[in-house]
Amino acid sequence: MRLAVVGGRLQGIEAAYLAGEAGYQVVLLDRDPAVPATGLAAETHVLDVTADECATRAVLETCDAVLPACENVKTLRWLHDRLGAWDMPFAFHLPSYELSSSKLRSDRLFAELGVPRPLPWPECGLPAVVKPSGSSGSEGVHRAGDHQELERARQTLEAAGHEVVVQECVDGPSLSLEVMADGRRVLPLLPALLEFDAAFDCKRVVAPVEAPAALLDSLDKAGRLIAEGLALWGLMDVEAMVRGFEPKVIEIDARLPSQTPTCVYQACGVNMVELLCRLVLEGNLPPVQLVAARACVYQHVRVAGGEAQVLGEHVMADTRPLALWEGFFGADVALTDYAPSRARWAATLITLGRDVPEARQKADEVVLRLARDCALTLLAESIPLQESLR
Repeated sequence: MRLAVVGGRLQGIEAAYLAGEAGYQVVLLDRDPAVPATGLAAETHVLDVTADECATRAVLETCDAVLPACENVKTLRWLHDRLGAWDMPFAFHLPSYELSSSKLRSDRLFAELGVPRPLPWPECGLPAVVKPSGSSGSEGVHRAGDHQELERARQTLEAAGHEVVVQECVDGPSLSLEVMADGRRVLPLLPALLEFDAAFDCKRVVAPVEAPAALLDSLDKAGRLIAEGLALWGLMDVEAMVRGFEPKVIEIDARLPSQTPTCVYQACGVNMVELLCRLVLEGNLPPVQLVAARACVYQHVRVAGGEAQVLGEHVMADTRPLALWEGFFGADVALTDYAPSRARWAATLITLGRDVPEARQKADEVVLRLARDCALTLLAESIPLQESLR
C-alpha cells in the first residue's frame, strides 16, 4: 500500500507516523524539502501540487490513496477537483471540512442540533474568548477580562481580515474526540484529555480519559449528532471544554488532526489513518474494538540555550526531518531531530503504562532524565497540571 501524504508539518507527521505503523509506504509531497515528516517518509517529492499538475499527477498515480495533511483551502479544493476527475481515492470530505473550518458556521450547526456549547457574546459576559472564525487550534485566540481587552482583540483580528467569534470562556479540562462516519454508520473513537501551555497550544495528550461515564457519554452523543448533521464521510475532531461535568463543544475540524490520533492508537490500537484508507478503498468502516489496553501520555519538549521545557506542539512544526526512536531517554517512542552535537532540538515523547498515573510518572521521569543526561536546566511548565475530571 502506497499512501500519498500532501503536507509535511504537524498533520503530515501524524499521517506519516500512523501510516508507517499500518505498514504503508509513505510518499510525501511538500514544497519544502526539509519539513519534519520527510524523515518518516519512504519517498519525498519537493513539489507545489497545484503549480505543476503534470508532475503531481505522475506522483499520485503511483499511489493507492491520497491523504491531505494541510489546511490550505486552495490546495484542498484543487485536490478534491483533480482527484475526482482522475478517479483516484481521496481520504478527505471537502463539504464537511469547509463547514467545520468556520467557527461561526459550526456554532450555528451546534445550536440547530442542540449540542452543548459556550454561550455567545454578550449573553456570556466576561471573561470571554475572542478568536478568528477561520483558524484552528490556538491561533489568534485571546482571553478578554474586560471590555477594553475584548475590543482590542476584536480590532486586531478584524484588521488582519478575520471574521471574529466572541463566546463564553469555559475554564476547565479540555477533551478531544475523533469521530468517523461512512454515510451510514457513525463511529466515535476513544476520547483524550488535552493539556495546554500559556500560549493555548496543546503540549500533552492523555488517553484514556479518567472521567465519569455520564460525561463521556455526553461527549459521545454530541459527536454523533454533529457527524450526522454534517453528513460526515471520513474523520472529524471534536474539541470540548468541561465545566462541572458537562462538555461544551468549542470547535470541530473535519480532517486528520495532529497529536490525538497517535495517542489513541497507542492506548487502544485503533489506527485512524488505516481506518481512513480502508474507508476510501472499501467504501465503509470496518468493525472496531474500542478498548484501552493501556494508558498513553504524549507530550513535546523543546531544547534550546541549555534549557529544556515541555511546550505546545508548535515546537515540532519547524524541526529538522524527524527520526523515530525507541527507548529515547526512557520513552517508549519518540519522534525527534535530536543529535548529540545539536544545541537546539525538539522531541515528541510517548510513554505507556498500565494506567494513567503510571504513564504520567514515566513521562515525568523521561523529561528529568533527558535534562540530567544532556546537562540541561529544566524549566517549569508554563501551566501546571489541570484539575481532575473525577
